[in-house]
Amino acid sequence: MPKSIIGAWRGFSLAKQADIQTPATVDTLLYFEGEPMEPEIDTFYVNDSEITGELLPTVARALNKKFTGKHKTKAFPHIVGLFASQAMGRDTVTQVATTSAYQHKIEIDKNVVELPFRTMIENDGYQQRKFTGVACTGFSLSGERGGFVEFEADLLGSGAESADATPRPARINESYLTYQDVKLTRGGTFNGSDVTGGDDLSAPLKSFKVEFKNNGKGVHLFGDPSGNMGSIRRGQKYEVSLELDFELEDASHRTALVAGTEYVVSLPMVGAVADGTARYTVELIFPRVVYREAKKGVDDGTLTVAAKFAVLSHPTHGGFIVRVINLFQNNYLG
Repeated sequence: MPKSIIGAWRGFSLAKQADIQTPATVDTLLYFEGEPMEPEIDTFYVNDSEITGELLPTVARALNKKFTGKHKTKAFPHIVGLFASQAMGRDTVTQVATTSAYQHKIEIDKNVVELPFRTMIENDGYQQRKFTGVACTGFSLSGERGGFVEFEADLLGSGAESADATPRPARINESYLTYQDVKLTRGGTFNGSDVTGGDDLSAPLKSFKVEFKNNGKGVHLFGDPSGNMGSIRRGQKYEVSLELDFELEDASHRTALVAGTEYVVSLPMVGAVADGTARYTVELIFPRVVYREAKKGVDDGTLTVAAKFAVLSHPTHGGFIVRVINLFQNNYLG
């Protein structure tokens, strides 16, 4: 009889692993969209380049493994904090005034070489497996009018897996963010904590997409008979992309493109009350960007502009900051 995915779930460890081989306790449940994941063969060898006296290969071997996949869901602060911190490398936590809420300031850590690892458990409705040494090599946030904010994390793991019987963990109770929660400002100043001033471009904003990639790559180590990756390391360069689609209201996008004007861009998504004056928040902050494209178009008879930005490194604040406010007080990298 065919097996059903009903009852499936996926969980991750809140704590990072001590190393790629040592699992951590899986204690947070995350909903997901799409297909289940499992390790796959990284290198499968057949001797089709050798002269063997036969017309077909005579030798085959599965040489090593890897674990790749995506975790896709509607966005809420906890999931953004969990994966953004893992991909970027630094999480600085402060309490929000006199509330019980906490702010996570997530930044790129230039000192990171080996990426932080988490442990993942997936029950696909048929079997339950534990995957050790899972890194996050990038993530994206996107949204459009009338919809939810979407989140997607790129995962790369060692390939190590084992049977598991961990009970399904609890889910942190945060609501999904929607287009109603999204604001956008261009310009103003950033002091390291808050963005002030600038032009509010929320009304003409049609859609947005932000992507971060650390270009992490796995390494198979000599002398390791497991065939699993023994290390997952960041790439030499990181990539951050910012794309915004607007209804065309004036020539400011084109003017700034030609002039090479530098801006602070802030994209706060502010949801329900967490506690007191603190609200569940995900804010994407770009301390220094310039237009690299501002192309006019037409959508249903309305002029539009598709804007793409070059995200530059600020000498004091870096190039990209993710600020998360929720009731989760532990450092996501603790």
